[in-house]
Amino acid sequence: MDLQTLISRLSDRDKTVRAEAMHGLVATGKPAVPACIALLSDGDWKVRYRAAEALGLLGDGEAYAPPLVAALDDEKDHVRYMAAKGLGLLGDSRAVGLLGRMRDDENEFVRRSAARSLGTIGGEDAVLALRKALEGETTDGVRAAIIEALRDAGVDTALH
Repeated sequence: MDLQTLISRLSDRDKTVRAEAMHGLVATGKPAVPACIALLSDGDWKVRYRAAEALGLLGDGEAYAPPLVAALDDEKDHVRYMAAKGLGLLGDSRAVGLLGRMRDDENEFVRRSAARSLGTIGGEDAVLALRKALEGETTDGVRAAIIEALRDAGVDTALH
C-alpha cells in the first residue's frame, strides 16, 4: 500500500483499519516520518493519536522526539498518552523533564504512560521524577504504575 493510501486510512471510521494503517506506516520506515510528523497537527485526534504511535514505533529519537514532545501538550488526552508512550519507546533521556511534568496531567492514563516511559528511560533524573510523582499521586492505579516504573529503572521499591 502506498503512503498516501495509508495516510488516508488513518481517518477511517473503523478502528481496525486505522491501526492497520499505522502499522503500514511503521513498516514503510523513514519515508513515512515526514508524513507522521505533519499528521500530528491533523484536526482529527484519532489521526494524531496514530501518528504519535507510529513515530514512537519507528524509533529514531533524533528525528521524532521534538514532534512527540510538542504532542505532550495536545488538547486530547489520547494523543498526550501516545506521545508519552512514544517518547519512552525512543528512550531519549532528554524527554525526562517533560515526562516528569506529566504527573500533573488530568488524565490518569496519561500519568501512567509517562511513568512507564520514565521507567523505561531510567537514570537518576527519571528516578527523581518518578519519586516526585509518587509523592503527589492519589490514584491507586497510577501509584502502582509509578512503583513498577521505579522497579524498571532499577530502584528497590520494597519500602513503598
